Amino acid sequence: MILFWFIVAAVGIVYVQSQVFQRFVLRRIKYERRFTSKTSYRGEQVELIEEMANAKWLPVPWLRVESQLSTHLHFQQLDNFSVSSGQLYQNHKSFFTLAPYTKITRKHRITCAKRGWYKLQTVTLTGGDLFGLSKASEQLSLSGELLVYPKPAQVPIHELPYHSWQGDQSVRRWIISDPFIIAGVRSYQAGDTYKQINWKATAKTGNLQVHQYDFTADRRLMIYLNVDDAEGMWRSVTDLALIERGIEWAAGAAEAVIQQGMEVGFAANMPVAGMRESVHIEPRGGHEHLIGILEEMAKLEIERTELFHHLLEREAMSGYSERDVLMITAYWNDELEKQADQLRYNGNAVAIWLLTEKALAADDEGKPQSQTIREEVGA
Repeated sequence: MILFWFIVAAVGIVYVQSQVFQRFVLRRIKYERRFTSKTSYRGEQVELIEEMANAKWLPVPWLRVESQLSTHLHFQQLDNFSVSSGQLYQNHKSFFTLAPYTKITRKHRITCAKRGWYKLQTVTLTGGDLFGLSKASEQLSLSGELLVYPKPAQVPIHELPYHSWQGDQSVRRWIISDPFIIAGVRSYQAGDTYKQINWKATAKTGNLQVHQYDFTADRRLMIYLNVDDAEGMWRSVTDLALIERGIEWAAGAAEAVIQQGMEVGFAANMPVAGMRESVHIEPRGGHEHLIGILEEMAKLEIERTELFHHLLEREAMSGYSERDVLMITAYWNDELEKQADQLRYNGNAVAIWLLTEKALAADDEGKPQSQTIREEVGA
């Protein structure tokens, strides 16, 4: 009889505790997950911080934290932690045991294997009683994100295009008139604007006179990247690695030019995440502008928004001049040459870097071992 009542009491206690834990196990549980850095370069490591707090008197015998992250974020294996990977996403599980009024912090080392825009969206908390008879689950929203920049390739700056605007001698700088430096006056010529007229000199001489501007050095590089991995590509890119290398070449060229104190812009027939039109950034200088370009490159979706020669045609029709133009593409044909000729006719220097299978062969520093360069100077 005593054994009977003992069994009844034990069953009752187990049942009661299961109901108590099912109702209260997730009460006043605080969870936070964040990256230690908001940005990183491909190949670098960052830390993912998990903080879990139990702000109540009831202990938590076990708590499982589940979430999905990109497979391009590689975790180092730790105790009480497991990762199961699919093709695009990996299921990340952490396990905790929390005493009353305690807080636990865990750090996970992550290698950023690919450029991209990674977001922490949701996490599912599941907790239960001592014997695993009951459990409760709750899904929480997260707001953390990580931008992984492309690793800039070490492109030789001397292979970037250049052009002279003074005589026939080629130099490494733009030489153009600076509207803020007035050297004197001269007679009016066709093409001079109304703002250039010097009214005092005109009244004194009786002939229309304009400001004579001095010259200053200025150089701008515009980089164009073609997402098509082959001529005649139908819809989807098949050689993703080749286009990723093209992005790294573009990042390397932008970084090299900015470090020389020059200005750089970037455009491609690709969209950034959440957009439909082609990315386009006008040339500017400075470190903050470079970071802005890298951020847009990190968010690039490898899909075609328009044909590359259509993008170049629109750029040529804009009529800009006095720029260095660098085109990075996996192929070259008559249609692209036509648009390049128009850019040269407008007064720009044009160079082409061809992406081939050999472009994927790189040393440890990411410097291209083989590039095919074509360079022409505008008339």
